[in-house]
Amino acid sequence: MDRNRFAWSLSLYYTTLFLIMGLQLPFLPLWFESRGLSATEISVILAIPMAIRLGATPAMTFVADRMPARGLAILLYSTVAAVLFFGYHAAHGFWAIALVTALVSIFLNPLMPITEAVAMRGARLYAVDYGRIRLWGSLSFIAANIVGGAIVAEHGGPGALLALNGAAVLTALAALALPRREPRSVQSETGRASMRELYGLMRQPAFAGVLIGSGLIQASHAMYYAFGSIGWVGEGISPSTIGLLWATGVLVEVVLFAVSGRVVALIGVRGLFAAGAGIAVLRWALMTVQWPTALYFPIQALHAATFGATHLATMNYLTETAPDRHASGAQGLYFTVYGLLTGAATLVAGPLYRAYGTGGYAAMAVLAALGAVFLAVSLRRR
Repeated sequence: MDRNRFAWSLSLYYTTLFLIMGLQLPFLPLWFESRGLSATEISVILAIPMAIRLGATPAMTFVADRMPARGLAILLYSTVAAVLFFGYHAAHGFWAIALVTALVSIFLNPLMPITEAVAMRGARLYAVDYGRIRLWGSLSFIAANIVGGAIVAEHGGPGALLALNGAAVLTALAALALPRREPRSVQSETGRASMRELYGLMRQPAFAGVLIGSGLIQASHAMYYAFGSIGWVGEGISPSTIGLLWATGVLVEVVLFAVSGRVVALIGVRGLFAAGAGIAVLRWALMTVQWPTALYFPIQALHAATFGATHLATMNYLTETAPDRHASGAQGLYFTVYGLLTGAATLVAGPLYRAYGTGGYAAMAVLAALGAVFLAVSLRRR
């Protein structure tokens, strides 16, 4: 596979994969509600993917590392996930919907870490900018939010599920264009991957500390993801303006990804981590205060550092430290740690918001600061 084909095939796959995410996160709960599920039942079902991450995602990413090519694993998992998504149409009642959700999550959850591994390794091999490939996912997420909102406004929850079915099928088709053969330098190591060695990475204090530190910074977004819009509505900000605020956060992230090669070369992994942690503390401290609407836009622009810089630093760190034979597995470990910390922070965010309102963002600033401590100690050990 040549350089150009690698770049466009990964860009296309990120685009379709993020279509699923941009539809699933905001709109699938509406379909659950249309099936008559209660708020408690919906919350339990939404927690299932987080539970699946704990055991299934590292195992599925490990299996991907044992395959002849990770592109084949992506194709297999994408196809099975697309088929399983249709199972929702036949599911009635809590237990049937919970079962379909669990099965979908087993194959959908590992797609992102495996794709990140392919993108980061391929970016080095073909000398292309990872960020310029990854940004298509962020743009697709925005598009899915907008288009999905229009579909739901017209057709309700059932329309959201049909849109998800279409996105899942497109993702499976896009996987056909991915590389089917590993580079020779990777082929020679793939067969020696072992689960014991993979989990051994987490017994290395520096490696585990970086994953926890990065995960804490990303988990500090939990209150923003769960209650950002609710808080702004309470301040009298219109839904259309709130949509622009969310879009601003993702657009600045896209800008960072577009110039990520230069940024990484300029400040390196440590600099990216420092920016992500420090600006996260600042961002959440600012969010404890009610501001005029116009001032929330520059605060949202900080998302480029709090999420974007932290993500870029983590991807580069994993590429530098994890063996090629465990590229997907190491990503799976990170996404598992990240998911568990975010899930825990989300559970805490609810009571904090009820008790303190936007003052609860102070706890998110503490999480980011704790992440900075983990990173400082761990990167010194490296």
